[in-house]
Amino acid sequence: MLYTLNQLAAVLKYRKKRLAETGCPNLDAYNEATGEGLPRLVFACDEVAEVLDRTGKGKEDKERLGQIENRLSTLARLGRAFGIHLILSTQRPDAAILPGQIKNNLDFRVCGRADNVLSQIILDNASAAEQIPKDARGRFITGDGTVFQGYLFDEGQL
Repeated sequence: MLYTLNQLAAVLKYRKKRLAETGCPNLDAYNEATGEGLPRLVFACDEVAEVLDRTGKGKEDKERLGQIENRLSTLARLGRAFGIHLILSTQRPDAAILPGQIKNNLDFRVCGRADNVLSQIILDNASAAEQIPKDARGRFITGDGTVFQGYLFDEGQL
């Protein structure tokens, strides 16, 4: 994972330089001005809490986790303008696992049914606990309050 994040950080540095040279504020403006068509890049990590958990780790592992956290923080802070996006998910978020610098730079948040504490950690409000009934499987709420229903398609029943 660290190798991939280092590669994305290198792409970020390259794109930052190219956009500055052309005076473009973001990837869309750059692509329009140059006709290059640089693609958006998406880094997805399921169970990011498992990756960043330092519990029981030795010194070397903790240093590596610090580097991973640092790269994620840089990409969360600067990546969007340069077309690099993060999708980070976890089943049970913990305020100590996902640092505020990363969490605060994630623009779009989605939460399923959660208690007040988890809803507060994910959405910065209690709306997931208040607006999603306990029996509403597959129902989610976004950071802006949009409630939506996910569906399970069983290919065997199609």
